[in-house]
Amino acid sequence: MRIAFITDIHIGAVGEKPQGVDVRENFLKALAFLPEIKPACLVIGGDLCLETADRATYEWIKQQLDNLPYPYRVIAGNHDSSALIAEVFNLDHHLHGTELYYALPLEGRPALFLDSASGAFSPTQWQWLRDYIDALQGNNLLIFMHHPPLPADVTYMDTNYPFRQSEQFMDIVRDLACHVTVVCGHYHVEKAVQRGNLLALLTPSTFLQMKHDPDTMVVDNYYVGVREINLTSHGVTSTVHYLGL
Repeated sequence: MRIAFITDIHIGAVGEKPQGVDVRENFLKALAFLPEIKPACLVIGGDLCLETADRATYEWIKQQLDNLPYPYRVIAGNHDSSALIAEVFNLDHHLHGTELYYALPLEGRPALFLDSASGAFSPTQWQWLRDYIDALQGNNLLIFMHHPPLPADVTYMDTNYPFRQSEQFMDIVRDLACHVTVVCGHYHVEKAVQRGNLLALLTPSTFLQMKHDPDTMVVDNYYVGVREINLTSHGVTSTVHYLGL
């Protein structure tokens, strides 16, 4: 099964071009590229909005996604409102308090869509995650969430905007008799981070990419990134495509 993952699209108001970037056009370019991948599903990995959640922005994004010939899934980022996403995208049945998380099989394979919009999970989400992992009984696990679940040696983001419960996440997965693959965004970089049985695939943005080493936010480039994920009988493989190279 092939999945496309697009994240950190940061859509602002109509005509708004942060740092001179036409983020709406970039998003449309990413969608127009998807026939090259031929995905069975698209996942939008959070930070749909530029700075703050906006209903009109979500409605515009949904209008574009509804034109796709295959299903799509949406998760929230730190610039989003999980409740408003749930309302606009008809996901109210997956809203738990202020968090939007759910499990849906992808061609029979278990996949979890988590909510790290606040930079952490509530106790209720942690318990849901534990219960779901227990029910899987050792099956390899594919997780989509906005934040990388562990530090990734991206200095500015690790220092200022990390997922604040990395050790708790590792406590849950490190002793599992399976492989755990987390597909995420948030850091605006392409990177693979392995720790034990956990592989985190950090995915570049459709807005801008950041340099890894500076302790301030430094733009690396403005190429549009799209991740292709392949689920095979042998495991998970992935490729990042850059548009505009």
